[in-house]
Amino acid sequence: MSPRPTIRRIVLFKQGLAHIERRGPAEGVFELPFGRTELGEVLRSLAAWVERGDARITSIAFDAPDDADATLAERKMRFEPGAALRGFVNTARGRRVRIDSGEGPIEGEVIGFEESPGGQGPPRRTLLLRADRGRVAVVDLATVRGLEIIDPALQDSLAVLVDRGRAAASAERRAVRISLSGQAEDVCVSYVVPCPAYAVSYRLVCDGPVARLFAFGLISNPLEEDLEGVDLVLTTSQPTAAEGMRRAHTAERNETEPRVDGAMALERTQRVVVHPATIRAAAAAPIGTLVAMHTAKSPEARITPEHLEETVTSSDEIDLPHDGAESSPFEWRAPGPVSIPRRGAAMVPLLSADVRVRKERVWRDGGSPNPDLLLSFVNDAGTLPEEGACAVYDAGSYAGESAMPAAHAGTRVHLSFTKDLAVRCRKTSTKSVRVLSLSFDAAGILEQQRCEERHVVTLESDHAAAVDVMVELARRDGRALAPGNPMPFEETSQALRYRIEVPPRGATTLEMREQWSEARRLGYDTLEPAQVEGWRADGHLDEARFSELAGALAAWEEARELEGKRARMEREQQDAYTRQGKIAEQLAVLRDVGPEGALRVRYVAELQTAQDRINVLESEMRRLREAADERRRAAQRGLLGLSRT
Repeated sequence: MSPRPTIRRIVLFKQGLAHIERRGPAEGVFELPFGRTELGEVLRSLAAWVERGDARITSIAFDAPDDADATLAERKMRFEPGAALRGFVNTARGRRVRIDSGEGPIEGEVIGFEESPGGQGPPRRTLLLRADRGRVAVVDLATVRGLEIIDPALQDSLAVLVDRGRAAASAERRAVRISLSGQAEDVCVSYVVPCPAYAVSYRLVCDGPVARLFAFGLISNPLEEDLEGVDLVLTTSQPTAAEGMRRAHTAERNETEPRVDGAMALERTQRVVVHPATIRAAAAAPIGTLVAMHTAKSPEARITPEHLEETVTSSDEIDLPHDGAESSPFEWRAPGPVSIPRRGAAMVPLLSADVRVRKERVWRDGGSPNPDLLLSFVNDAGTLPEEGACAVYDAGSYAGESAMPAAHAGTRVHLSFTKDLAVRCRKTSTKSVRVLSLSFDAAGILEQQRCEERHVVTLESDHAAAVDVMVELARRDGRALAPGNPMPFEETSQALRYRIEVPPRGATTLEMREQWSEARRLGYDTLEPAQVEGWRADGHLDEARFSELAGALAAWEEARELEGKRARMEREQQDAYTRQGKIAEQLAVLRDVGPEGALRVRYVAELQTAQDRINVLESEMRRLREAADERRRAAQRGLLGLSRT
């Protein structure tokens, strides 16, 4: 095997794939190792060609992705450890071999293998061969120097044993062998392997109004070899066929079409192979490391002053990620060569830039009494193509962690990384209702109301200097700010925002009033005299309507009282029925003579008395029901006249 071309470039996709590009001199045969589960992906995407040199690719061979142990067992060529000789002899029974022993060459068909105790020494191992039709040769294996297989079938089995035994010994490893005829100065090999998905992590180091923004790629080396000085690209684009990626890479070198001599291109079908990410979010890097990386960055990475224009804060920028930020593909390119040990992981620096930041405090109604402490800056074009965790350093120490959103170029990014415990906010609300008008109909009264709610936000600060706090109050549909109310500096569809300055170690308040209209329907039977009297006092009822409504309500009240009396009599009637039932049970068991006869006479009298009471109650309940119905009809007549006026 000749040395294989070295890895020059790796492109990692978010979908869990890695595109590998190898280049370098080669001669004869070189081998590329892969995992058994990776081999299918490699063969679907593999492309190899000679870029420079007189050689050509003659073949691309690979280990079958089957189970090598199962294949050997099927051919009876799978031997237990320490029993290879015995197993091979048993498999070779009946096959012709030639043995080179101390007594000269012996040729014949293998009969079998025998092992006998050797007394104090090691056991004696012998091989039985049929030398000719009537002679069996007994060969002491201690004198055997070599064994030549003459039978072609056994030669094939031995080749399978060596080939599949190598695959079985490498467990889950498989190899692709590329053969060249001659010597090539530059051989290119391109393929795709599954890989844990990469992640991007950010750091923001604040030092006054200018902060340093860093981006790191959290990546894994998916290969069984060390990466030494490779070009690394992280892309958000959808992976394409390997041949298409090879053509795109060639186009970057301003070549119209690569010269492919004997190349084997296997078109890769489009599919996404998703593997669980094994990279955990790394701990925050020390400030010294970040500053050193920032000092060594290239001038091209700096954000120019024209990108630092102040923009108006919007709720969408604060609360919602920008859905279109990842609509177009973006590539992170490592600023220099990258080295990662086999199956290892690394944090690769991707970005180091200056941004102009401002510190903001935002308190939202319904949240913690302490406002959120935010850092905001204008996004430079192309620097924030995807989301990621962001560690924030402030005043020379670790301040907290936030989530960096994907953002369009030129928009303002807000990072909420901690709470300002030195500032406390609280809100109290009171509601008042004023009746505007009344409308009468047969079903009830429609009351039009003007509602007003007064909100008072109290802000207290322990800071030695004055601080600004942005107070965000929820905006409700149908409500408007009352006249003379302080106007917010910003309004969105969901919030009203006020900027309040809190004095040093002091307190201040924000008062905001909302107004809106409501209407409610009241049934006549639910009205209370005090409510009607209040309408009269407020001027919503004239004397005529008040008299009609008061008369109707009095009739309703009388009807309710009559119904109450009737209900009490109905309960008394039920008690009388219950008493009658118990007396009837007693009469059923009493005799007519003696003491029982006297008791029976008394029970009969009580039964008659109960029946008389039931008859009286029945007549009285009927009268009360009719009287209540009459009062309700009188109330309805009065209300009907009230609704017509």
